[in-house]
Amino acid sequence: MTIKNIHIYGAGLSGLVAAINLVRNGYTVTVFEKEIRIGGSAKCHPSIHMTPMHIQDIQKYIGIKIDTCFSQLDTFRGYVGSKKYIFSTKNLFIVERGPRETSLDYFLYNIALREGVNFEFSKSLTKENLENIPENSIITTAGYSKLVSSLNLPYVTYKQFDIHKNIDIGNIAIAYFGNYSSDYGYISGKNGMISAQLSGPLNLSQENLKKFTELVKETEGIELNNWSSTISHFPKKVQLFTKYARKTFVLAGDIAGFLDPFFGFGINGALISGKIAAISHISKKKALQEFKQFKSNLNKNLLLQTIYWHLPFKNFIRSQVLKYQEKKLFPISRSIPGFSQEDWLKIV
Repeated sequence: MTIKNIHIYGAGLSGLVAAINLVRNGYTVTVFEKEIRIGGSAKCHPSIHMTPMHIQDIQKYIGIKIDTCFSQLDTFRGYVGSKKYIFSTKNLFIVERGPRETSLDYFLYNIALREGVNFEFSKSLTKENLENIPENSIITTAGYSKLVSSLNLPYVTYKQFDIHKNIDIGNIAIAYFGNYSSDYGYISGKNGMISAQLSGPLNLSQENLKKFTELVKETEGIELNNWSSTISHFPKKVQLFTKYARKTFVLAGDIAGFLDPFFGFGINGALISGKIAAISHISKKKALQEFKQFKSNLNKNLLLQTIYWHLPFKNFIRSQVLKYQEKKLFPISRSIPGFSQEDWLKIV
């Protein structure tokens, strides 16, 4: 039997999950990564993220034991303006992303190395060399890679500010909703570090960031400075395959649209879509069946998010979503891949 050689572009969570699953099925896999090392852009990582998750179910689905990378969330609180709310931590976990040895990325990278995955760093995938990569390559690049536009996929553009600091505040998450963004800001802590992010439309300004930073200091006593900023493109629709230059490519992670469009939860989607991308090389029919489970709900919620961006009082609406108890009133509950409507409601 001839062993197939698979190219994967992007060494994030979805790329690593796809690579591990493929080598375990007898494929030769090379992962090409733009950065000089594992862990993504230094503008965004290291970082700490809160995520809803059924860890045992996710582990079973992707075939990789990852529970040691996640910690149960100790505290989840939020502010609408300066008014404080306390939310349930049920089914919520905290995880580190980036290049540090305590991150999920680094954990998966070590597994991939042990399994025999090949890595080539400082290998950027650009619009100019897209035509030269092999048919059926797996593309798993992040939104800030700009490849969404290079592949001619419909997308929305947003801006985000990121920062991390070595401060030990435990396993916590803090969400902020206010007039400094039509999206929201957050702070998360784990492994002796905090990270913060403020995201929103392209006109998100330094003045918006200043308002957010001042509120964080007022409410939590945490000083944040020396932020980095990035511009990201996010697909308007979820898809597993795309055609470019008469070739078919497999998509996973951000570039496939596997990200909750309302709150930005992306860990579940990255892991699941990485597994589906691997399945597509083993059985395209099975991959499409798996993909179908998530496609319709995510696409519906991408449309709802587009409508939401045009509504007045967006800050109030988004913050109130976390308080809903009645599932009939909660249409976005299936926007988190792998997390059911009833499960989402248990968060609150």
